[in-house]
Amino acid sequence: MTAGMALIIVVVIVVVFSGFGSLVWYAFRFEVANFQLSNNNIYLKSERDSGNPDKIRSIKAENIAGSKAPLKILHLSDFHLRDDFKGRKLANFIKSLSFDSYDFIFITGDMIEKNELQNELIETLKLLKAKYGVYAVFGAHDYYNKKPQEFIKNMFKKKESYSRENDVSGLRKKLESIGIHVFQNESLILKDVAGYDEIDIIGVDDPLINKMDLKKSLSGVFKDLSSIKILDVSRKNLSLADLNSSDSYSEDSISIKNELKIQKDNYLADTEAIVKTREYGEEFSPSDKKYHELEENNKLKIALVHTPDSYALVNLALNGIDIVFAGHTHGGQVRAPGIGALISGCNLKTRYAAGLFYFKNFVLQVSKGLGEGRFSRFRVYCDPEAIITTIKEV
Repeated sequence: MTAGMALIIVVVIVVVFSGFGSLVWYAFRFEVANFQLSNNNIYLKSERDSGNPDKIRSIKAENIAGSKAPLKILHLSDFHLRDDFKGRKLANFIKSLSFDSYDFIFITGDMIEKNELQNELIETLKLLKAKYGVYAVFGAHDYYNKKPQEFIKNMFKKKESYSRENDVSGLRKKLESIGIHVFQNESLILKDVAGYDEIDIIGVDDPLINKMDLKKSLSGVFKDLSSIKILDVSRKNLSLADLNSSDSYSEDSISIKNELKIQKDNYLADTEAIVKTREYGEEFSPSDKKYHELEENNKLKIALVHTPDSYALVNLALNGIDIVFAGHTHGGQVRAPGIGALISGCNLKTRYAAGLFYFKNFVLQVSKGLGEGRFSRFRVYCDPEAIITTIKEV
């Protein structure tokens, strides 16, 4: 081998390893701490006209279009707080957000993965304040400290529980001690807030680990519990053959139950059939409007859920929820230019893995989140985010 050929080989090796090193630095060091503060607007119409849905009825002066002051919301999700360089930068970024003022702050789960970091989380969040409250729901990682082998198995087949449980009741008490309202299938009604007759906040526990109880979540805002609509798409009640048949989208293909059927240990298998239903097709049809009409006049219904699971979203929409805030997806964590997320981590289509979406009867906001799981500490073309959402009347 000549000296020139040897030099060329050395140069090629250096270039290859340098490129690989740069990619590792970008994905594991730079992008994971490249925090962004995103801004978006949700436009609402407060009142419908029974004869013409596109026309606003101006009966009361406070309901005239544009009369309400905008609502400013900080949406935080998926800290996966940890005690390394990323964790320290993340804590400082969240603390920096406390200098602004908000009407609401919503935290949609996966705050920590280990009990040992509960106090660090409290120190990180204790300065956050909002005029009408700070509200949070839990995600799978708040409930469980996954083992490495469980994480690997979960990549191929989703699990609904894990062997190491976190002290979630202790975490809830600590969060509430600093003024954060924690919802575990609970809800709250706020009267005469910001020009609205009522703002309902519904906190749904994580569907992905079978903690969700939709009827319990909604019961606090429904006077008549029998009017709560829960789709029963259990394979115990409808065969997969029926779902795949040509009339699986017909009016009577899916029954709507007024009682939630708890499907222990089989939530994922029993509810993935939602995508075959007529209701799914209707509720996930994109709106042709640039605004959302409230289901009830001058009453705003907001739901928080960690995983934007399609079954949960369809049922929330069927029960008149106007806006759903969610996390979990990390925006796909790896995104391709012009394509977007490659995975969503749940049964939500990848096109909805991050962003703000207007559907037929509800609005969905999915955050890319601020952190990553401790066994997958990288991001590619998917910078972590906090979101300031402004709700405006049109």
